[in-house]
Amino acid sequence: MEFWSRIIRGGTPQKKSTASANSPQLRLAQFKRAYNNLLQIWHNGDIVSTDVFVAENVRLCLRRIAELLNTDQRGPTPHLCVSFAATSRLLVTVARVSAAFNSDILTREALVVCGLLIECEEEAFLEDRAFADTLPDFIESIQRTVRHTSDSDIESSMVEMLFGITAKLRIEPHVLRVWFRPEKPEEDDEELSESERRTRFEEFPLFYLLLHYVPTEGRAGEFARMGLLYIIEMTVHSGDLEQWIVDGDMSALMASGLGALYSQLGRNLTMSYHKDEVPSILTFSARTNHEPAPDAELTTSAEYQKHLSTFLASLVFWQDLLEHCDSADVKQALLDHFQYLFLQQLLYPSLLESSDVDGGSAVAVLTYLRHILESIDHADLIRLTLQYLFGQDSPPQEPAVTAEPISKIRRRKSANLMARLAAEDELFSPDLFNLTDLIMSSLRSHSQETVTATLHLFSAMLRRPHHQALPNLLKTRPLRSEHERRTPGGQEKEVEMLLGLAENLTAFQDLETSYEKHLHDNRNILESHPCSVQLLHLTPATRDAQSLPESGFDSMEHRLLLVEDPILKSIIVLLEKFFRNDIETNLGLTQVVIDLASCGYLGLEGWLVTHPSKYCFADDSSGKFERREPLTQSPDEDLEVSTIRKINIARREPAWAAEDSTPIHKALSRLVLEAGGYQREIADFDTLLLDCRNNIEGYETEIASMNSQTLLTKPVESGRNSPSRNTHTHPVGSITGRLKSDRAYGGDSSAGSPRGRTPDMPPTPTLAGRLGHLQISPTRSPSLGTSRAYSPSPLRTGEFSSATTPIIPHQLRKSSEALQKRIPVSGVESTLSEGCHERSESETSSLASDTSEPEKKAKAADETSLGQLMTNVIILQEFILELAALVEVRGTLFGEVKYL
Repeated sequence: MEFWSRIIRGGTPQKKSTASANSPQLRLAQFKRAYNNLLQIWHNGDIVSTDVFVAENVRLCLRRIAELLNTDQRGPTPHLCVSFAATSRLLVTVARVSAAFNSDILTREALVVCGLLIECEEEAFLEDRAFADTLPDFIESIQRTVRHTSDSDIESSMVEMLFGITAKLRIEPHVLRVWFRPEKPEEDDEELSESERRTRFEEFPLFYLLLHYVPTEGRAGEFARMGLLYIIEMTVHSGDLEQWIVDGDMSALMASGLGALYSQLGRNLTMSYHKDEVPSILTFSARTNHEPAPDAELTTSAEYQKHLSTFLASLVFWQDLLEHCDSADVKQALLDHFQYLFLQQLLYPSLLESSDVDGGSAVAVLTYLRHILESIDHADLIRLTLQYLFGQDSPPQEPAVTAEPISKIRRRKSANLMARLAAEDELFSPDLFNLTDLIMSSLRSHSQETVTATLHLFSAMLRRPHHQALPNLLKTRPLRSEHERRTPGGQEKEVEMLLGLAENLTAFQDLETSYEKHLHDNRNILESHPCSVQLLHLTPATRDAQSLPESGFDSMEHRLLLVEDPILKSIIVLLEKFFRNDIETNLGLTQVVIDLASCGYLGLEGWLVTHPSKYCFADDSSGKFERREPLTQSPDEDLEVSTIRKINIARREPAWAAEDSTPIHKALSRLVLEAGGYQREIADFDTLLLDCRNNIEGYETEIASMNSQTLLTKPVESGRNSPSRNTHTHPVGSITGRLKSDRAYGGDSSAGSPRGRTPDMPPTPTLAGRLGHLQISPTRSPSLGTSRAYSPSPLRTGEFSSATTPIIPHQLRKSSEALQKRIPVSGVESTLSEGCHERSESETSSLASDTSEPEKKAKAADETSLGQLMTNVIILQEFILELAALVEVRGTLFGEVKYL
């Protein structure tokens, strides 16, 4: 009875079968059976690789082998299948069988088996020299399959397998001798011939296979780059490998590959946006509706984005190599070839041949250079790039105490390369035309797109490697003494004058709240600036900050920008044409000024705030303003009395003549007067300005839910009937009045700046971030960060005064149509600037030294849309508030305000 019950239930025999199936001995038997079937097919004589049935049998064998290996590795010891695979050289067999077939299915199964064996920790599969010799044929067969099927997944799996080999070599350096078998040439050998280059491949095939896939996109490129980094790290443990790399062609191939990727980028480029992704700040920009040149490539095209991302990834890999390389000779070989083959042969000629009259080649090279500077952060790479482009001679390298043979080889190869290239390119040298000349000529271009690209490049140079760029771009002089710093009274006067300009510009009623937000943002910007690490004695968090004193200004001394600097003059010219510029040009222009004023080692005196030598103080008896020299303590005067007297004098509000005002303040004053003329001439100026603010901040989508609320608390008079700008009444009092009454100099909000703020806090973009809260530049590098936290602004919340009637959709459509109306804009030569200060001869010549009278009249008759004009007015007002906040925060944060 028990016998029949067992047959019916099938319990006991089934348990014995399951136990036997999981036994290592049974797995080994099945493993040998599958392996023998695979050998039988391989040793069949005629490799019938085209036979479908044979290929299917091979696939089944490989899959069964992979399943048994996976089960064996996961089970308890002993791992009999793994041991048998090691003794039978399974890796060699699988590689050779897979190479005999041109099948993507078999290739996938073979890669799975190879990956399992390579990752195995028990047996030394990689010490099998036969597998190292078989690998090139195996990879070649996979490459044929990929070319036939265009399957990128197979390619990624293949490179991942190569990466797994390098990872094991990195952990076990003694295995390197199996894969790397160099034949050392003599030092007096000539350059390798073509056949010898194939021999070099045979010496270390794994290296060249990875190097081939370095420029590839996706997972394959990532695994190849990481694997090559591991090999470079192995040079520390192997002197032969270090010498082989220095004497080889890796640096030349890397530089040539980088140049090839750069050559794929379009020669002509046009900044563009997708129709549904145009930033709201550029709604009324003339550039958004501009037709690009027929042969120009758009920055929104998929091909451009693909080529740019591949090039930048290869560039970032260069600095990763320099970062992970501990060999000075390998690192110097990389830097030499980067300069001679990329900078000298490709990048500089493209800058030299660029033009803004052939469809955008200047825009292209300026944009590419900006991306390069934004992507790299290795100190040596930045130094080398800027030194060459600025035409500086590299500092001579100190010879080593003991000249090693490897160093001799590297110096000989670099010297030969430099001599050969110098003979070919004698006519193309940065000594004749360098990056400074390109920036100066591009800032004077008649193309707004070229000017905008130049401003973006200049801003990137000021933000990232500014300690390298400032001494070459700008004319400066050292700060002679602390008496050249502004006084507390002068500081308060400067801030008051800037805020007065902002108050007189438009009828925006909540300037105080906006100004407080600018104070907060500027404090974050200044504290996170690279220079602030030294000035505020913070702990450096990046390589840029750590290497800051090593280059640039001598010992990072404080300097002053000279007013006669050509680039500063070009910036002033662009600023005076503010209302005729495109919106994106003005965004770049204001960002450049803010970035220039954010460097703590570059003083503001002379170009942004009035120099203390121009201060005049009212005489107590006569009441006349007279200039006074810095006071010194008399011999018979008590120290405490002298100090109190100096403090009282320093707190007095100075005055200065109109001609002693800074060029920035003069230009801003003219723009404010020009805006006043537009307000008098354009009906409903303030209403249109408010509508433009709403449009910028994207309130159209929220209007339906906001109709029941009263957004506006005070009616806005039309431009013709509005009272004088100097008599506006603010609900919380004017900012200048608040500065005099509520805030003493030593008690401003920026004085409580958290000095211990982490240095890696992302700085808030100043004007572009607050107005657009979107990506302003269509090709801005993501390494600078776009997900930054902005302070809430009145421009976001709608907390400003205007008419009491809520906006409704059809009114917004009407106002949008009104903002599209074209009107003439007057330049600085117009009658609207009759109330402005008279220009000096030098200013007039710098503005239009070679401009004829008909051209001046044509410029004065330029037209623009009302929307673009209103947007520029908004940008100008926020820019003035930003400058005022920056001056106030710098005075207390950096201790720039001094007593006489």
